Amino acid sequence: MRKHVAMYLRISQEKEKGAKQKTEGMETLTNHRNILMEYAAKNNFTYEEFSEVLSGGKSELEERPQLQRLLDNIERFDAILVMELSRISRNGLISEMVLQCCTDYDKPIITPDKTYDLANNQTDVLTFRFGSLIASQEHALIGKRSKNNKISMAKQGLHISGGIPYGYRRNEKTKKLEICEEEAAVVRYIFQLHSEGLGSRKIVDKLNAEGYKPQRSNAFQLPTVKRIIQNPAYKGTVVFQDRKRIKENGKYTYKILNTIETSDSHPPIIPVEEWEQANRERVDRATKAKTIREKPAKTTGITMLKDLVFCGVCGRKMAMCKEKSCEGKEERFLLRPCYFQLPNRAEKCNNCGIKLAALEQEVVRGLRRHSKQLQVELRLLQQSDSTNVARSLKERLSNIDAQIIENQKQLNNLIDLAVAGIFSHEELKSKKQALLDHQGILEDSKQKILNQTITLNAASEIDRITHIINLLIKFNSPKLGVEEKNETLKQFVKKIHFTRVIPEEIRRLTTRNEVRQKYPFEVEMEFF
Repeated sequence: MRKHVAMYLRISQEKEKGAKQKTEGMETLTNHRNILMEYAAKNNFTYEEFSEVLSGGKSELEERPQLQRLLDNIERFDAILVMELSRISRNGLISEMVLQCCTDYDKPIITPDKTYDLANNQTDVLTFRFGSLIASQEHALIGKRSKNNKISMAKQGLHISGGIPYGYRRNEKTKKLEICEEEAAVVRYIFQLHSEGLGSRKIVDKLNAEGYKPQRSNAFQLPTVKRIIQNPAYKGTVVFQDRKRIKENGKYTYKILNTIETSDSHPPIIPVEEWEQANRERVDRATKAKTIREKPAKTTGITMLKDLVFCGVCGRKMAMCKEKSCEGKEERFLLRPCYFQLPNRAEKCNNCGIKLAALEQEVVRGLRRHSKQLQVELRLLQQSDSTNVARSLKERLSNIDAQIIENQKQLNNLIDLAVAGIFSHEELKSKKQALLDHQGILEDSKQKILNQTITLNAASEIDRITHIINLLIKFNSPKLGVEEKNETLKQFVKKIHFTRVIPEEIRRLTTRNEVRQKYPFEVEMEFF
């Protein structure tokens, strides 16, 4: 019988930094894959690949999504195929979790040199644990040497490995930053616009409108401009923060132990005085903006859908405002168009707004439909006839599984993007975190449905549905004020996704034009 194995591939994050390292990372990943594929073919194995680009020293399994997915599905495989044991983990805790899983399910670990029968051979268990101990200690020593080297480089004013600031190039011989005049002119332009009173958003719009582009993207984004203004490298200073990873309130965070700053390390693009002035102004503007942002609830009041409406195109939260023409009349509100910049593009979101009353009416209709669906499920549960409910849960589970597979494909694609250097390290980190967050939401939703399937006839499920129905009854009460309705909705509605993309020829018409006014919109409600 042919063995079906889980092929696990991992390269360290360090191998994806810098052009040379990216090439090496691509070669390493490809070489490991080719060796394992040849081994699988030689031994008549079928396989499923699990690949990731990250440090093997991570101590939380949640930070190792591919390894976690492998272990969650280990019963589907006859063994784990890996290049060497250190590729699984350089952390003792993770190694022990893998060992326990392989022991419990009687799954060996196969490398091209040796097969480790962890469930039946104590010598293999000892070898595995000893190798894990050595790998863990080696990882700690490498990390310490790397940090000491970075501290020494920072004190000498050398550029530490990592992202090279826009406007500079790194001299590989001297390890110092040198000005790239073409990009430096853009940096000076950014600081000039900032000194003229333009905010980061306006600067982004102006740069994109005039055709400027960053190194690894088609358009400037808001975070990019903010980082440029705040980066002390532009005044000729190298900064390194010696940090320690600690756990606080159940979450990992980085505690800054020491900050090393070396002035006059390389030629400045922006004079020191100008950089300092720009950042003083930035802090002052942020303080004033915070005060202004706290006022909208007082000026526009609380609406029924406050904080619940999100753009169906770009996913950002949508804003509301009071209709200007309603002075002296009953207050009316508008859902404002979404003008956020689309990710990695110069274009802005084209999702249009609408009169809030129209959206509220559609939401109320949607809640009525949801209430009827819940009442049907409740009746079926109370009658112990769970067939239709089970069918509904099965369909929802199938839909979520499809989304998980698609999300996983996008995560896998990030590995190729990482080694190809299409995105910067920060952009890749941001995209990866967004996909991991979405994966977590999907996994939570899947687990909730599985729990509902397991406890389909349990009183807890009846209580849950009854509670939501009671909230809906409360929401429909004529005695309930707008603020109370908003608070009630937030107890069971997570997001309301609004989409209304009007063609350009219709958008040119006046707002009073009937065709434009009646242009349809879509609403999708996401429940807890």
